[in-house]
Amino acid sequence: ILKRKFNPGHDERSRLQLAHMGEDLSSSDLKAFVNVHNEKCPPEYKTKVRGSSGLDLPAPLMTSFFEPLFENIKSKVSQLVDQIKLKNESLSYIFMVGGFSESPFLKAEIKKQFENQGIHILVPRRPQVSVIRGACLYGLNPRSITSRIAKKTYGINTLTTFDPERHPEEKKVIIEGEEFCEDIFDAFITKGDAIASDEVHTKTYCPVRSRQTVMRIIFYCTENDNPEFIDETGVSQLGELSIDIGRPFQNIEDKTVKVTLLFGDTNINATATNRDGTEIRNCDFKFETS
Repeated sequence: ILKRKFNPGHDERSRLQLAHMGEDLSSSDLKAFVNVHNEKCPPEYKTKVRGSSGLDLPAPLMTSFFEPLFENIKSKVSQLVDQIKLKNESLSYIFMVGGFSESPFLKAEIKKQFENQGIHILVPRRPQVSVIRGACLYGLNPRSITSRIAKKTYGINTLTTFDPERHPEEKKVIIEGEEFCEDIFDAFITKGDAIASDEVHTKTYCPVRSRQTVMRIIFYCTENDNPEFIDETGVSQLGELSIDIGRPFQNIEDKTVKVTLLFGDTNINATATNRDGTEIRNCDFKFETS
């Protein structure tokens, strides 16, 4: 409660009442600790003992507790604001929810930093129950959230025609006389994209070997916005599908595979279907959103 109510400039001192002292901290020990603190600290940080288990904390000392946390919060909000500006999108409102949003100190700091950028800071009447209420509303009606922001980039491993101006030499492979670049990260959605509930993304792939009868589809994700290769730092494998694509001497054009990603509420359903529709493979993995 104290962290939500403290307001520098209005509160000269804040009362901290220790509910349970325990055997390891007696009233005399508490007074001794306070005396040691007061001897070492600046005058504005001096603390007083009230009763047997209470402390009066001066406003400058309380402020020093909050400042590192507030700097982290403001830094994170600034990052989010900058991401929106980089997309040439407008931002009009910041909503503050959760118990800490009751803090007049935090609200003042957020307003001081962002209102001069033309952003309105809004706090609901009971911010401490907003998260719980939102979770309950979502549980009753999952369609109440129409879209989500992808926290990661999702794609698969593929090959493409080798381009010496774009691709490193060590990625070049020669398959049946043709030069390809391997380990390409082919993205379905990119970090920061707005994804609607049950949104579907589909791509079609064909094998590079004429006698190939099975295609492996390996899914990856990364927090990078524009990954090029699956072996880059931060890229991790999510899952894998293998699907029969036809007979050895069948034309490559007849061995295409349609890969579909269905973005649900909290997971991604991946489906691979061969051209004839005679074989379908599925797998699911977590869909991380912000």
